[in-house]
Amino acid sequence: MMIKVCGMRDIHNINQLQELDIDFMGIIRYSKSKRFVDNSQKQEVAQQTMNKGTVGVYVNETVDNILKDIIPLQLDVVQLHGDENPAFAKALLEIDIKIFKAFQITEDFNFDTLKEWEKLASQYVGKLFFVFDTATPNYGGSGKKFNWSILDSYKGEVPFLLSGGISKNDVTMIKEFKHNMFLGIDLNSKFETEPGVKNIEEIKTFIEKLRK
Repeated sequence: MMIKVCGMRDIHNINQLQELDIDFMGIIRYSKSKRFVDNSQKQEVAQQTMNKGTVGVYVNETVDNILKDIIPLQLDVVQLHGDENPAFAKALLEIDIKIFKAFQITEDFNFDTLKEWEKLASQYVGKLFFVFDTATPNYGGSGKKFNWSILDSYKGEVPFLLSGGISKNDVTMIKEFKHNMFLGIDLNSKFETEPGVKNIEEIKTFIEKLRK
């Protein structure tokens, strides 16, 4: 199971997290987020050796600004968390970087709206993945879970991460969740001591239980 920890900002915290059995860590480059990594912090990250997959998270950003981050932030993945369309994602896929495209899931979410994204994924196999997150009035996390059973209606073939309000108490629920395209989980606020700072011991214990 893939494990991504998002909203990383503190350098000491980042280096602690890199010692754990995770796959990706997310760095948020959306200025309205409480976990926003500004240009000064970006330079600090650039000086680190990143030994996990690094995900840059963006909301309706320009391609040019994303491109300026790829080398300094050592990005392996660009996560699109806004209203970006498949053509926008294709421009990034063309430079051989992976894409996580986030969707806000509501009780009546129409999975047919993902058809164009699924078509794009079929052209870039293994490069485009979905993130299914809890719907909020604004962009970004809510700290709340959505009803995962809604995903029974998702019949597509693009693998996805579960996001939104996952906590240390959800190990059994995650292990019992079944879907052919379920790739992994995205952790954030439920493991924080303050915005952008994760409780490393809690994450370590959670991962050990999850990987048993």
